[in-house]
Amino acid sequence: MKLAISGKGGVGKTTLSAILAHLFAKDGYKVTAIDCDTAMNLPSALGIKTKLKPLSELKDLIEERVVGPLGTYKLNPKVDDIFEAYSVYNEDGVRVLVLGTIEKGGEGCFCPENAFLRAILRHAIFREKDVLILDMEAGIEHLGRGTAKGVDLLIAVVEPGSRALETLGRIEELAKDIGIEKIAVIVNKFIESEEAKRLIERIKHPILGKVPFNECFIKADISNIPPYRICDLEPFKKIKAEIERLCR
Repeated sequence: MKLAISGKGGVGKTTLSAILAHLFAKDGYKVTAIDCDTAMNLPSALGIKTKLKPLSELKDLIEERVVGPLGTYKLNPKVDDIFEAYSVYNEDGVRVLVLGTIEKGGEGCFCPENAFLRAILRHAIFREKDVLILDMEAGIEHLGRGTAKGVDLLIAVVEPGSRALETLGRIEELAKDIGIEKIAVIVNKFIESEEAKRLIERIKHPILGKVPFNECFIKADISNIPPYRICDLEPFKKIKAEIERLCR
């Protein structure tokens, strides 16, 4: 099961990614979580104290694997050994990697880092009882047509505000451009109101769940504590169940 989690900055993508990784791991799945966001906060949200080296900074390795004779690039470089060599495991057994920055150039950008990082994502397709969670940037520029084919579900995280549908529309456009067909939505920081209710009614994609606003997540972030250790996980357990249902 390959999940890409997207949304504008600050909506809670990393918190959601960390909690889902925790819940899937506790349920017996082999989980790999890849931080594709330039903020690179996913390792700390998963309780990892050591600083991980972003794969995009492996300049010598990228040169060796990607650059061919006469300045040509290998579009499918060898990356099968990268996962173990540059990942760490947290206390739940979740394998964590940091992708790092990728050039924004769509399919037309063939820089060595692009070829290498996208090969990493193409390779990250696992067995039936495995889960891959991609904590994306505000957009989904890390994904191209070659990598998007393996994505089972693109999860858009939105807040119940006036810009939520605008953000969702942008994610839909990007997903359509690279061939992702299945999109679902999580409404985070939800506070019951008529305005929020009207907004949700306008969302045409399946809604995996609504996560109520809770200062516990702010406390976890400030204290650098994984949110699943101190916060209510019931909304997220329901979201996990919906994800499993949609990805069957």
